[in-house]
Parts: sequence; structure tokens; C-alpha cells
Amino acid sequence: MKTTALLGVAALIAGCGASSPSPPPVDAGADVVLDVVLDAGVDVGEAIDVLDAGLDEAAADVAPADAACAAACGECEACRGGRCESIGPSATGRFVTTGWSHSLTIDGAQRLWAWGDNGTGQLGVGDLLSRRVGTAVSGGGAWRLVAAGSRHSCGIRTDGSLWCWGVNVHGQLGVGDTTDRNAPTRVGDAIDWTEVTCGGLHTCATREGGTLWCWGANPAGQLGLGDATGDRSTPQRVGTELGWRGIAAKGRFNCGMLGGGSLWCWGDNSDGQLGVGDRTDRRAPTPIASARVWAAVGPSPLHACAVTSAGELFCWGSNDYGQLGTGDRSPSLTPVRSGSDSDWTSVASGFQHTCGLRRDGRLRCWGDGAAGQLGTGDLALRELPTLVMSEATFTSVAAGIGHTCALETAGRVRCWGDGGRGQLGDGGNRARSSPTGSCLATGR
Repeated sequence: MKTTALLGVAALIAGCGASSPSPPPVDAGADVVLDVVLDAGVDVGEAIDVLDAGLDEAAADVAPADAACAAACGECEACRGGRCESIGPSATGRFVTTGWSHSLTIDGAQRLWAWGDNGTGQLGVGDLLSRRVGTAVSGGGAWRLVAAGSRHSCGIRTDGSLWCWGVNVHGQLGVGDTTDRNAPTRVGDAIDWTEVTCGGLHTCATREGGTLWCWGANPAGQLGLGDATGDRSTPQRVGTELGWRGIAAKGRFNCGMLGGGSLWCWGDNSDGQLGVGDRTDRRAPTPIASARVWAAVGPSPLHACAVTSAGELFCWGSNDYGQLGTGDRSPSLTPVRSGSDSDWTSVASGFQHTCGLRRDGRLRCWGDGAAGQLGTGDLALRELPTLVMSEATFTSVAAGIGHTCALETAGRVRCWGDGGRGQLGDGGNRARSSPTGSCLATGR
């Protein structure tokens, strides 16, 4: 189905609902459509068709007018008037994260930078203009952690306060209303927030002691409150358990670990992404039956992967593009081992691709590569983990809808894949099939 047709379907359904998102802008891409149709309950297959078409378009790399000049330019340089000129300093950081089509990093001075799509203010720079290079987030402050959803972002400052910005049609900013914000807005007055994660249209966070809180859209029970009715525009306590950690959200579901290392998931389960053996949604945290001790989890809207304390990698859910890393395309309703290696340390999942880090800092990606999001130098699909940038080591990785960003051991931020919204931060809007350095705006 064409994007325009699906926009019409989404608008029709939204018009019939009690809580209707604002119509997407005329140039809205597949990421915006995906939010709308998934939240409205439209068939996921149709949304995937639209997304695939969008990524195919992103993969069509159009050469600049002066190709020879552009080829001679280095990272963070652009060809202007036949000469290579700097577009700004290289982006370095100690943390990087990605939304659907935007990216953020915290640098060594604890400053927050953002780039990419900004149609709903998700960059937090005080306006709605997209950026092709990193731009300082409004309000300054020292930041400890940042998370990105489909079109909103949240971060925790070093004083423990929580701030959110971007689209807010379902109350996902947690500020008590449904008005979008284009600059960081404080969530309550607590100063003991420890972790935050953003799903498609909802947010979850933890506070000292390991209490869990969620807010925003709830059609699949992703808030974990025992129901699937009604948005929440302020943080709501989930259960009575203590010791939550490693909370991660994507799409309409979440996973997280309790103190002893047990893994729990809840929300949308249409593709078995909860790993509980069926396709029934869960409205409260539900344990994945396993005696293993889990150390990290990385969900996507339709699948999830997790690492055990022994360094084993397991994945489950949809596998249409080999994103489970099992060497085939068979889906699984329960965790299946991805290879036999036992030195995995972390994992991140995009829409239909996955990336993970090994103990030696080497990065591997697999799944859909149509926009170059695997970073392997081509657009091929991979059913097994494939080495990215063999000469480099990395400390963290994050995956968006069709792009990926990672932080080199030396602190350099690199991104690749779909760049149509400027989400690679390299000054352009072209797809890249190999890691490219992100840049910051001049005058940082």
C-alpha cells in the first residue's frame, strides 16, 4: 500500500477514535504513519509495507552535482563552490541514542546534542526545524541519560530531575496535558529518577529504589497498569515491586529486569515479541519463563533480543528479515539462542534489524539492510551477526527505524543507514551503508 493511501486509512480511523492524534504533516514519512496505524490497530503488515517502501527510497543514494568534489571531502566537510569546507567539529560523546528518525548524544561535558527529524519538536532545540548536524538542546544543563521514542525524547539531568519534549498527543511527556513541547519540560518535581526509556507513544522510567513508572498511550496495555484503556498524562506507578533496572521500550511494549536478573515484558504481543510463548497482549509485567540470569535487553516494535549474565544472546518475535540472528527467517514465540558465542555485552534493536556488542568492543549487525542500516557497506539482508567496521571498537550502540548510531571507544559518534531526515548528523540527507562520523553545529 502506498504511503498516501495508508495516511488516508490512518486519518479515517483516527477520526473515529475517542483520542485522535493530530494529522501527520504533508511530508510525513513512514515513521509517522507507523505510529498512527499501530496505535489505531491497523494491520501491522500494511504498516510494514509502507515502511519498507520508505526505506527502499532512502537506499536510493543520489549523487551530488559535484561528485568529484564531494568524494574528496572528509568527514564533517561539504563541497561548497567546488571546495571542501568544514561544516562543524566532529561529534564526540559518552552516550548515544536514536529515535525513529532522530538521534541524540551527551558529550564529555554533559551537554546534550540532537539532530534529525524535528517535526514535533523531538530535538528539543526550541523550534520545529530538522537538523542535519548536532545542535545544542535548549536550556543547557548537565545531562546524565537521554532516551528517544518515535517522535519524543526524555532525559535525566545530573541532579536526578526528569525532562521530556516532542509530540505529546497521548500524554507521553508526562507533564499533565497533551500539548507538544519543542524544548525540555520538567516532569514533576522528583529528583530521584534513575532510568528512562521511550516507546512509540509512551514512556517508562525508574526511580531510586527501583520503582517503575509509565505514562502515555496504553492501547496494548504497555503502561503495565492492568488495563488497556485510557491514556495517562502523568507518571503512574507500575505494581509494587522494587529493584527494576534495564527498562527498555519500543513500539507498544516494554521489557525490564528485576533485581535477581529475571526478565519481564508487557504490552503488545501480536508477533510474539514478549517471548512468553503466545501472541496474547499482556497488561502487566509478565516473566519470561527461564532460569537464566539476564543482563541486558533491546526490544524493537516486533521483536526483542537480550543478553544473559553469561554473555549468551537470545532473540524472539518476528523474523521476516533474519533479525533474530538465527540463520533463518523463522519467527519464535520464545527466546532462541543466536549463535553459540558467549561474549555478548549489549544489544539494540531497530524496526527490522539488530546490532550487538561483544566483549572485545566489536560491533555486529544483522536483519534488514535495505537502507544500509547494518553498516556492512551494502544493502543486503543478513541472517547472522555480521562484523561492522572491523578496524574499530565501540562502547554503545542504538538502533532507529532505519538507521543506527554507535559510540567508538575513543568517543567518536558514528551513524549509518537512512539519512533522509538528517538523522545521521553528517550534514547531508543521503543514506549511508557504512559508518560515517556525525558532526556538531559550528559555534558549539
